[in-house]
Amino acid sequence: ARRVPMRSLAASVARPHARPRVARRGARALPERPAASASPAPSPPENTNTMLVLGLTGGIGMGKSFVTDALRALDVPVLDSDASVHALYAPGGGAVAAVRGAFGDEVIGPDGGVDRAALSKKVLGDTETHRKNMKTLESLVHPLVDSKRDAFLKQAALDKHAFVVLDIPLLFEKKYEQTVDGVLVVSAGEEKQRKRCLQREGMTETKLKNIVARQTPDAEKIAKADVVIDTACSKEETLKQVEGLVMSIRAGQGGFRAKMFTLNEAEA
Repeated sequence: ARRVPMRSLAASVARPHARPRVARRGARALPERPAASASPAPSPPENTNTMLVLGLTGGIGMGKSFVTDALRALDVPVLDSDASVHALYAPGGGAVAAVRGAFGDEVIGPDGGVDRAALSKKVLGDTETHRKNMKTLESLVHPLVDSKRDAFLKQAALDKHAFVVLDIPLLFEKKYEQTVDGVLVVSAGEEKQRKRCLQREGMTETKLKNIVARQTPDAEKIAKADVVIDTACSKEETLKQVEGLVMSIRAGQGGFRAKMFTLNEAEA
């Protein structure tokens, strides 16, 4: 299968804590896809199967988890990028031994898994040592993440799914939009976001501002999106948007063209 390159997932989870075009309610309808994106992709060879790969993102408190749950309920395969790395760092995970070998026992917690808070002190910072450590971590974790993603994509293609969704929290921040066929953005607006987040245990205005400051602004995400899913409305209305999107893509009317993933007949 042709691989979809991804970068720096290890960096994002090292931080301790982590169709119809559906425009956000009250906003202008999104413009048509840029001419460069709308250019028809070369037709794949007859002995291959293509599958649409969409990226999903949204800021903290925007309702992304609700949307991914809705997609899964509609039998859409969704890969949670952060969860994949968390599993590698968990006790018995595939990255534990390599991380211990590179950074020592001090980054391993009492349960035998990677202590993300301790690891973040090693790799997140402005010194040359921090940058070198981050490159080391990425060299260890990325092949494992790639393997998980490739297996996910291949299985979804073998199961004859029309499309899959990659849930990538830092999609724009890490330029992952270059690795997918289209981008879905979940948005509820800043006021709804603030209200939801401040209801969370341990969340404060200051903490929320610091988190939001590290993320691409919501307006910028919306401007770059192919589809914006509104979650400021009722759950029922959001579900209707998701259902409509899924139906349109499966009917071949979503406006996307699969270019990022191809399953060769020999692999089927």
